Amino acid sequence: MDRIVKHLFIINPKSFSKISKQNQVVSKIHQFFRGVGDSEYDIYVSRFPRDAVGFIPLFARNLPDTTILRVYAVGGDGILFDCLNGIMGLENVELAAIPYGYTNNFVRGFDKNDRASFRRISRQYNAPAIPVDIMRCGSNYALNYCVIGLEAEAVYCAEKLRERMERGPSPIQWLCKRLYNLSFFVGGLAACGNKQMMHQRYEIDIDGEKFSGSCQGFSIFNGSYYGGNLHPLSNAMPNDGILDMLSVQSQGALQTFCLFPFYTSGHYKTFPRNFILKQGKKVSIRSDNTLRISMDGIVFFESEIEVEVLPSEIMFVDASKHGYRGASQ
Repeated sequence: MDRIVKHLFIINPKSFSKISKQNQVVSKIHQFFRGVGDSEYDIYVSRFPRDAVGFIPLFARNLPDTTILRVYAVGGDGILFDCLNGIMGLENVELAAIPYGYTNNFVRGFDKNDRASFRRISRQYNAPAIPVDIMRCGSNYALNYCVIGLEAEAVYCAEKLRERMERGPSPIQWLCKRLYNLSFFVGGLAACGNKQMMHQRYEIDIDGEKFSGSCQGFSIFNGSYYGGNLHPLSNAMPNDGILDMLSVQSQGALQTFCLFPFYTSGHYKTFPRNFILKQGKKVSIRSDNTLRISMDGIVFFESEIEVEVLPSEIMFVDASKHGYRGASQ
């Protein structure tokens, strides 16, 4: 029996600098499905962050039990995060990513130089879906990473900076779009000014192994990339059933900036006193102070969090040429 597939495209309008560019993508979708004679598709434009989390289950409940729903996240890591959380708990669902965001970290692990393959509707339509691990982060789910502490604070500060710039006059908005990575540098400077965050005390449990102390934060990876081209753990793979965690020991602001390039390029082993690698399936972290948490770029505030790998939990559409290769490609 031929399988019946319903295709649902969830578009994040903020991933497109102009409505005309978004309309071009919509036109390509319509053109492709007219060409194959398949009317089993819908397009939904996300109205606000987390909109897709509620919309996808409502859409799926009207489908026959035998229908496979293939959900395409059109945009960046934010809409992919929303779509992932929207499909959790649903039967016969596949997740695809069509990268039009600034970073597209998870897709980058398949082929860092070829977003074109993932942007081709025909390739996404025909590509197989493969099982991948995901991370349960408290009550949310992430595909790629979860950072806690100073880095999450930097993401938060950068996000607030971009929000202010996007509300400014047109030249400032234009500058904001073209200096996206610079906002993270400025956010990092602001985060390092938070002395409490630089030396926050944590209690950690990794698969039953407990320890505590002052740290700048923790980076837990299911995939290889984050922040665009950064790859602290090049061998982190979303199909090995393991979480890779780097704890960053407390140090001064100047030393933090000096070591950051080594950390983000995967050379943390050069400084074993500053970076400690742990692997496991479940990580619990708590602190007497509020935790800053960034899951695939989405910022949360909690008093504690449990991060657990869920092996082969979802089916992800592999539109690449060579499969997931991580940062070793």
